[in-house]
Amino acid sequence: MRKRKKYLIIAIIAGLILLYIDLQLKSIVNNSLVRHKPINTFIPVLDLYLTHNTGYHYIFGEIDNHKLWSLFGLVMGLILISSFSYSILKEDIEKFYLRIYAIVLALTIGAMGNVLEIIFTGKATDYFIFHPFPWPSNLCDQYINAIIYIVIPIILIRYIFKKIQDKQKLKKG
Repeated sequence: MRKRKKYLIIAIIAGLILLYIDLQLKSIVNNSLVRHKPINTFIPVLDLYLTHNTGYHYIFGEIDNHKLWSLFGLVMGLILISSFSYSILKEDIEKFYLRIYAIVLALTIGAMGNVLEIIFTGKATDYFIFHPFPWPSNLCDQYINAIIYIVIPIILIRYIFKKIQDKQKLKKG
């Protein structure tokens, strides 16, 4: 149980650090970049580009009540955070999944930056464009991308290999 608490505490601290970094970067770019003016960086595929959005419109189109949707996002995020915290502390899971849950928990806490920013300021700050993708982004978006495009595939690949190993053991046994 002590080791599980350690995983939880580390995940929460890491998540709060990710959230802090995101919010600090947003504050810096809001105070130092000119809105809608691209700035080339020394990295050829990366431009700085300050813009604001009310959230969700890239997925759903323009919607009203963005603060209400953000409150819904906050509630859903807190449910996810609670669920992963409970799983880390209480569920009988392998060490691999314990680590994965801790990573997802940290990334989920970090990803709450956009939701919090929309609730408190009415907009989310995007500040870079990673080419060839044409839309502006921020660290919160990248935390979500890490869950979707890195963590979930790792889980699926491990699951598939484990099933193959289990079948091979059955054939030999």
